[in-house]
Amino acid sequence: MRMYALLKEQVDNAKKVMIYESENGVYVFLYDTQEDKSCYANLWFETIEEALEYCTHELDVEPEQWVVIIDPKEGQYHDIISPLKRGTIV
Repeated sequence: MRMYALLKEQVDNAKKVMIYESENGVYVFLYDTQEDKSCYANLWFETIEEALEYCTHELDVEPEQWVVIIDPKEGQYHDIISPLKRGTIV
């Protein structure tokens, strides 16, 4: 599962956040833009609950801000919404 939220107020450099739940844990990607570009930082959590708690308390994301999107297919970037294959130059 993946979902992202545009932050109402910039927090440090972060303007957008994405959560990606994978078989290896849950990643929180931080973006310094609201455009569909690669993240500048990522964090790892064991559970989706921990990732959501971080986003709620540290980034002030409210539940209604989340937009659920499809998971990337094999070989696609996890932190970009558009389905780009790894190695694609944007």
